[in-house]
Amino acid sequence: MTARDTDRYAPRTPLGHVKDAVLRARLHVERGLDRASALYVEPRRHRAVIRALNFELAGACNLRCKWCSLDSRLRPGFMDPALFERVLDDIADTERYDVRVINLHHSGDILLHPRLREILESVERRKRARPDFPYVQALTSATHLTGDRVEALLATDAVDWLRFSVDGGNPRDFEAIRVGARWERVVGNIHAFLDEAERRGRELRTGVIAVFETGEPEIAPEFRDLVARVTNYMPRLPHNWVGKTDLGLPAEPAPPQGLCRFVLAQTVVLHDGRVTLCCNDLNAEGVIGDLNERSLHDIFRGPERRAVIDAMRAERRHDLAFCGTCSQE
Repeated sequence: MTARDTDRYAPRTPLGHVKDAVLRARLHVERGLDRASALYVEPRRHRAVIRALNFELAGACNLRCKWCSLDSRLRPGFMDPALFERVLDDIADTERYDVRVINLHHSGDILLHPRLREILESVERRKRARPDFPYVQALTSATHLTGDRVEALLATDAVDWLRFSVDGGNPRDFEAIRVGARWERVVGNIHAFLDEAERRGRELRTGVIAVFETGEPEIAPEFRDLVARVTNYMPRLPHNWVGKTDLGLPAEPAPPQGLCRFVLAQTVVLHDGRVTLCCNDLNAEGVIGDLNERSLHDIFRGPERRAVIDAMRAERRHDLAFCGTCSQE
């Protein structure tokens, strides 16, 4: 049994394989167009085009996952809702910003934030006032998906797509990978959440992201049942983040060179107001500015980020202190 076998959207017929090939080809073309636009069109315009804007609501995590490079000792803390709202108000200026997606996650789990309901209500108010508000996504380990956290998610219309991290595919591997989490509790929390959403008639796109050590993991019946209840299932193999922490993964034969789609497409607002290059920077090593000193617009279009992109275009990615060891392309 492979991870792919549990994906109910995987192609199983000749027509399915054709559709899959078409979708992959379209995605490849779209990424190419996005890259060309980010390099040659958007810099000549006034707006900051941010395809994915991540918010780090919590700077530390309750888990110590096997393949996560986050060091929760370095930057514990929670984002002040006032800072969060200030950024939302700033990006509402469509003359200066074009933000496509907002991710309410980065390093620590979103559900750890003590004022989560306040955060989500501020998103909901702006979504109601602005029909073109960015698409909102959130990712959680579901260890705290209970009580008032469930109520905050279901009582507000803030999150468009909620995904759950459930690695390993079975209790033994799950608890070996997601150190500090308990299989029965997490799976039970997710089922209870989905039950409550159904009871309320709440339509919410959901998903499971699962990291497997091999391409042929042992898939437990409980995992199969969980996958069958969510909208999307995304199996993955582990990656090395920026390669600065020994995660027990084989070294890349040669680090990728050239442009990185993450740096071109996104940026992250850390819980203390600093801004970093991309979602792979869990330990704030690639900071390019501070919202206490400059606007997000000026940081995203500023010289620090531009210097990184110019180095990548010149095939000097290996010289970059942060990006030079990263395996992402």
